[in-house]
Amino acid sequence: MAMDGIEIDNILVGVYTDHKENHADKYIDHYLEQYRIYLHMFNTVSDRRLKTNEFFLGLNTAIMAIMGYIETKTVPHASIVFILVPFVGMAICYCWYEIIISLRQLCRAKFKVVHEIEKMLPASLFKTEWILLGEGRDAKKYVPLSKIEKRIPIIFIVLYIMIFLFNSPIAKFLNF
Repeated sequence: MAMDGIEIDNILVGVYTDHKENHADKYIDHYLEQYRIYLHMFNTVSDRRLKTNEFFLGLNTAIMAIMGYIETKTVPHASIVFILVPFVGMAICYCWYEIIISLRQLCRAKFKVVHEIEKMLPASLFKTEWILLGEGRDAKKYVPLSKIEKRIPIIFIVLYIMIFLFNSPIAKFLNF
């Protein structure tokens, strides 16, 4: 369900008639403190995004390295490894891809909240930056990170498919 700015504003800003410190300066102090905390939470999501990508990149690199090692050695049942491991790798990459999409959605929602909060502040820094970047629509100005991130698991999936195909019984039958 898409929400417009008015609906978000109605959810975001409550009526604080029971607030013990209902003075305007205290309200602004509380508002700014919530904004700071929210920006910190936003950065925490970005850190989680980075760590997630590092984890999955490292995991896939390790899988590829192990498979490369097995390829150079005479390991019993290596052919089974080259048939089964690509499916595990593809499943891992699919989960990685889904996490990237989920974190992108979370970041989009957080940016909408930040933009709404900034309407009540003297300067709309994030909104101005987003406009200067073409709001993600102009690749010459800015390419959203999630568009780039999503390519990496796809590249690994293609590699796993190639490994599977070159090691499949059909490829061996065709002397490929």
